[in-house]
Amino acid sequence: MARLLRFAIAAASSAATLLLLTLGAYKLHLWMGDHLSICDGTLRTLAFLPVVVGLVASIWPLPRLSRSPFAAGVTGAIIGFAYGYCVTRVELAMFLGHWRWRYLGPISMGWEIDLAVSVCSVVPGTCAMVLAVTTRSRSVIATVVTLVLTALLVPAPAFDLITHNQELTVAVVIPYTAGGGNEPRVSSYVRSTPVDVGSVTKHVQDLLQDEGVRGNYRVSILWRAGHGKQALAVIVFNQPVVSRVELQQPRGSDLIYLQQPDGWKKIPPRCPTLNRLLSVDPPLSEDEFGFLHTSDVGGFGTIFPISKTPD
Repeated sequence: MARLLRFAIAAASSAATLLLLTLGAYKLHLWMGDHLSICDGTLRTLAFLPVVVGLVASIWPLPRLSRSPFAAGVTGAIIGFAYGYCVTRVELAMFLGHWRWRYLGPISMGWEIDLAVSVCSVVPGTCAMVLAVTTRSRSVIATVVTLVLTALLVPAPAFDLITHNQELTVAVVIPYTAGGGNEPRVSSYVRSTPVDVGSVTKHVQDLLQDEGVRGNYRVSILWRAGHGKQALAVIVFNQPVVSRVELQQPRGSDLIYLQQPDGWKKIPPRCPTLNRLLSVDPPLSEDEFGFLHTSDVGGFGTIFPISKTPD
């Protein structure tokens, strides 16, 4: 009966912690990255972690009065890390349809996946083992609560700092055409601040005027993603592009890219930038300026056709 109780406590506490660190943190905009797919994938990958931790807790050999919280916590952390690390690589191999030994290394598609899985496996494993096989004193409960809050609040800001993550807004500006729609196409991600179309459009227009960009223009597309310090990239089109254009994203500031007959003008010219790019490919029809490729810190993004006369 005692072993069954330890299994239940470990499984329930690890499951609750896992849900809090994934769905709860995502809903509170505290998740690492911006995409539900990473959160959903992490939760799916670790679905059987509570069962594994529960089984280990049920066979824990130490007598009740001499159980060490430290030993139990370290054991839970090792179990969680090993489970998350191995299952992630097995899922990758199954997705690709073959196995390679290089899959045992970091996931090349994005280290944020490894970071998310590690946090969401180590912490539930640690908390579950401590609560299931040790005396649940006030100090033990306080330690578990502190660990969960730290895992909930610290990874996202640390991720933003290390990766230079920022809340980037991209505004595509085209010459005004009679008969075109008045409202820009808007796309934004959950963790970012909702786009206030009116205020962002006015800010873009004021910025163009202040920087001496003359002409009858309108905002055609607004895209926002990321989290952290705000940045704005304004891309002003005057004619269709003839070859791929790669524009660097601004770093925590406002930046205008103005298309000219001989290339693109950067305003202001010394504005700090990141290595992440905004790319524009040539159009497929004469009714377009090109195709804009946006991307965030995780490599996720959207492709927009830039029409001359948007709906």
